Formats: sequence, structure tokens, C-alpha cells
Amino acid sequence: MERVERRADGTRVVHVVTADEAAAACPECGVVSSSVKEHATTSPKDIPYGHDDIVVRWRKTRWRCREDYCEKSSFTEAIEQVPARARTTARLRTAIGAAIGDAGRAVCEVADAHGVSWPTAHRAFVAHAEALLVEPEPVTVLGIDETRRGKPRWQRCERRGGGCGSTRGTPASSISPVIRACWGSVRAAPAPW
Repeated sequence: MERVERRADGTRVVHVVTADEAAAACPECGVVSSSVKEHATTSPKDIPYGHDDIVVRWRKTRWRCREDYCEKSSFTEAIEQVPARARTTARLRTAIGAAIGDAGRAVCEVADAHGVSWPTAHRAFVAHAEALLVEPEPVTVLGIDETRRGKPRWQRCERRGGGCGSTRGTPASSISPVIRACWGSVRAAPAPW
């Protein structure tokens, strides 16, 4: 951290530079670069400090990769809390995911409260949920309650004396085996009707 400024509205502006030497390692080949291409300043969104907002000004270095076999010609510093191309910190995404998943708040409400877009808040919630959810147990019994996809086209059915669905124009893969058995398009029905 270089310095912290405080604005009149209470917002703290934190100016930081990267102290981690591993951030100069090429993400493609892993070789630590010493060739500076340019400097760039980004402002990743971070969690507030109490009731006051924090504006992060990260002055990071864009490096050149001088390895002949490496396909990356240049790259920008990245750390675990702020990966490459991230516009929010990991701790903000964690706080958003917990607010939606654990507190049961609406995605739009949390997005508005943290000053991010709905898709950003939703991605944070999905990441939070995927970390907590476990793979369900395998199914031991499967009931026959199959439906057909797509819009049915009704025709007069002479065999049963009423309306029946038509498979004309419907891919066979979208019609369930039970329905095909009822229509007589397979030889044996799965159960005696």
C-alpha cells in the first residue's frame, strides 16, 4: 500500500502496488519477467470499510515475456484476490455470495447494495452455492412420469375415438419412450396397460 486518501464524503481511496514477486511470473510459461512494458491503473471494486466505501487504485505493471517458446507476448500482474481481468475482489464476491445464499436476500437487492451488476452478483452466488453443495446420492428407484417436449399437434384419432397427439414434425429423441409405447410406435410396452 502506498497511501490512503479520504474524500469529503467519507470514501477512502487506497493506492496500492503489487509487492508479490510471483505476480511478475508469466501465466503461460511461469518464467518471472524483468522486462516492463508499461504501467496500468485499475480500480477493482472492494467491500466497504464499515459504512464508508473504499476505492482501490491498483497501479500494476504490464510485463513482457521474453521466452521464445512462450505464446504470451505480454501480461499484467494478477494476485489471488484479484485475478486477471477481474473487476471485483475475491472477498467482495464471497460477501455477495453469502448475502444471497446464506441470508436469503434477492440478487438484485444485494447487487444494488454492493454497487455491482445483477450478473456479477449472480455469478458470485453460483460460485458460493457450488462450493457448498455436494453431489446428490444416486437414484435407486425411478418412476415413470415422463413428458414430451415441444408443442403437440392434435389430430382426430380413429382408433381411440378422441384427440391424440401427433409426432409429425417432432424429432423422435424428444418423445418419451412411454408415449411412443402408448402410440404403438414400439413393439412392446414397458408395462401392461
